[in-house]
Amino acid sequence: MEIERFATTKRRSDMVRYDNHLYIGGQVATDLQGDIQAQTREVLAAIEQLLLSAGSHRERVLSVRILLAHREDYEGLNRVWDEFFPEGHAPTRACTLADLIDPGWRVEMIVVAACG
Repeated sequence: MEIERFATTKRRSDMVRYDNHLYIGGQVATDLQGDIQAQTREVLAAIEQLLLSAGSHRERVLSVRILLAHREDYEGLNRVWDEFFPEGHAPTRACTLADLIDPGWRVEMIVVAACG
């Protein structure tokens, strides 16, 4: 089986496809002025674009690891999350507090999805 890499730089790929699975590296917001809901929407939109570029979609997401910078952002994150995934298609997830590298980042997501 061949490994396909997307948006690869010297240090990372935004996404890797292997054996009908997509592995999406940590996605963060670029607009650091946004609140948790705005940043969550931006991150989920970026994930969706990566999925679509590989022939997959949000209903095929298997698991998400969420790194949250502030505990008080948990409810705002969940409001946007609940709008994004269609009923009956919620992936497994883990949400942990993290000291994210850029202090403007409020959330980072790492995704595994099915494709093919």
